[in-house]
Amino acid sequence: MTIEYHSNIRTDIVPLVPQVDKLLDVGGGVGATVRHLKQIGRAREIGVMDAVVEDHLDGLDFASGVNLDDHDLVEQFLAGVGPLDAILMLDVLEHLVDPWSVVELFSRHLRPGGVLIASIPNIRHISVSGPLLFANRWAYTEAGLLDRTHLRFFVRDTAVELMDREGLTVEKVEPSPLGSRIHKLVNALTFGSLRSLFTLQYFVVARRDG
Repeated sequence: MTIEYHSNIRTDIVPLVPQVDKLLDVGGGVGATVRHLKQIGRAREIGVMDAVVEDHLDGLDFASGVNLDDHDLVEQFLAGVGPLDAILMLDVLEHLVDPWSVVELFSRHLRPGGVLIASIPNIRHISVSGPLLFANRWAYTEAGLLDRTHLRFFVRDTAVELMDREGLTVEKVEPSPLGSRIHKLVNALTFGSLRSLFTLQYFVVARRDG
């Protein structure tokens, strides 16, 4: 996967990120999103966990390239840099063998009142459910909802369940913005009853119990 992909700024989640002292982006590529958040005053210290980050450390206060499925190494890193005020997990949980345990692991290193913010792809989107229902097709791709590296698949309820771990309280669940005009039109004509078919991902915000 190209560095260009890993250097995208996720401006879509900026409104969900509170002003914090210490922020970690899990699967955050070269750190473009957290660098942007620091630049606009949302975070004082920033860090990234990603396999590609170790060659792009400038401007980061802490970083790690450990495998997220190696829970012992992840625990060691978090114990060294925590506690954290906010953790971003953007389009990363679906790539993991056991994302439920990973959410629990990271949540334990949040300060009381800290937030974990995730974006989780919605497998019910019409681009997947349509071909499956009407053409018996489920074709993996190099990127997107059926990225061949995805190990887990979620809809809204299971995305919320994933984030509703012990010690965490889900505070907000927002669908991604509608894309095409026809999706907006159908959504309006059906009074939102088919909204999940046009939702690419859900943004879930969970807060560490205090």
